[in-house]
Amino acid sequence: MRNSSKDKFDKRLHLQWGLAGISLAGLLFIMAGISSGFDYALSDAQKPIIYLVSLMMAAGAVYIFVIHCFRDTVFTRALMAWIIGLGFLLRLGMFASTPMLEDDHYRYLWDGGVLANGFNPYKYSPREILIEGRRDIPEPLRHLAKGCSPIVERINYPWLRTIYPPVAQFAFALAHLISPWNLSAWRLILIMIDLTTLYLLFLILRNLNLPLMGLVIYWWNPLLIKEIFNSGHMDVIIFPFLLAAFLFTIQGRYLWASGALGFAVGVKFWPAILLPIVLRPVFRDPKRLVWTILIFVCLSGAMFSPFYMTGLDPASGFTAYKNYWEINDALFMLFLWAVRFILGILNLDALRAQFVTRVVVACVLLAWVVWLIRKDDRNPIEISRGFLLVIAALFLLSPTQFPWYYFWMLPFLAIYPRASLFFFRVLLPFYYVRFYFDTKGLVEIHDNGIVWLEYVPVWGLMVLEWYEGRNKTDSGKA
Repeated sequence: MRNSSKDKFDKRLHLQWGLAGISLAGLLFIMAGISSGFDYALSDAQKPIIYLVSLMMAAGAVYIFVIHCFRDTVFTRALMAWIIGLGFLLRLGMFASTPMLEDDHYRYLWDGGVLANGFNPYKYSPREILIEGRRDIPEPLRHLAKGCSPIVERINYPWLRTIYPPVAQFAFALAHLISPWNLSAWRLILIMIDLTTLYLLFLILRNLNLPLMGLVIYWWNPLLIKEIFNSGHMDVIIFPFLLAAFLFTIQGRYLWASGALGFAVGVKFWPAILLPIVLRPVFRDPKRLVWTILIFVCLSGAMFSPFYMTGLDPASGFTAYKNYWEINDALFMLFLWAVRFILGILNLDALRAQFVTRVVVACVLLAWVVWLIRKDDRNPIEISRGFLLVIAALFLLSPTQFPWYYFWMLPFLAIYPRASLFFFRVLLPFYYVRFYFDTKGLVEIHDNGIVWLEYVPVWGLMVLEWYEGRNKTDSGKA
């Protein structure tokens, strides 16, 4: 009788997981199906933007439902095969889709082609190469650009030199070597990296005796599937390096952790802010501390050197991003308003507000990191919490909060779940409403109004989590 009851329970559980997966797949396949309506040749006014946003939010709601309602699931092999198989199928389903509202992949394909053909991707901007009559452009490079004219002509911000560090450039070049100028080849690189991330997460969850629900948190995230495998964003490249840094840290292999973090900087520069979390256990060991810092400084210096050697002038993508980029932000906007107000009272140059605000939020972020490392806690869960909370603060304070930047938190949300940060998955698609209002000349409706719908509910949930956590701590002390 007990076995019969257990069999019925397992069948019911598997059926529930099956229906949830089919619902998620249906929404994502519909999304892939409408992607042809986002062809590059069409104007944004012709594209079904609101339909896309609705599908993305519905998929997010299914995802949140799965994480909340099935969080106590005991995973069988059959269920795990379904979860991994479906996630893989959803990624493959995006291979035939047209990128929707995003065009960063053109820069990746161009940079990869430049490097694979033996040229320096940091030396010239795409616009410089396309200008006729410039004698300093190597003729083979100009010929390369003419051979892929649809790609190089569609690169956004073509007057800027590339912003992507060397490890990312290596991934771009590898895709080009597989198949030149081919988005599917780039997606193949992404799915290989994605599978590596999944495997590393499995090792971490198993070694820390944590629920395998963390794999679902990562593998079934519909926003990641859309942004990476439809739009082709490159942010997953950083995950294996971050997870390796975390693994080495909890194993006490701090030199290796510092090295992994240095390679992560070779994908994007922001992981440098995680160095204090990695170094905290060796603060009282000067010899090890010096060596770990030296390894990180050498690697990250090597990753930054191409930008320095080709110049940090206004045409540098690194310089432009550091100084001027601001979009889809909320908390940074509040700081910016406050700084402008104070500068106005002091009769100081309001044009310096962007720079001053960036300095202020950098100081806030550093203060947060110092607060988090005030205790030498070597518990792996607390270390993962430190990684997550630093990355979350970086995202929330950033002047650029694209939906795909949210993924930076995702591997550590799989290890240390936070309900408030999960809720971003439902709300971040509001970003794409910006394109809709832009077609009507009303982009300020998004930038000054709708953007708050993305963030204020999450802020509220974060405050609630903090309050409940403090009450539990106080009860424990009592």
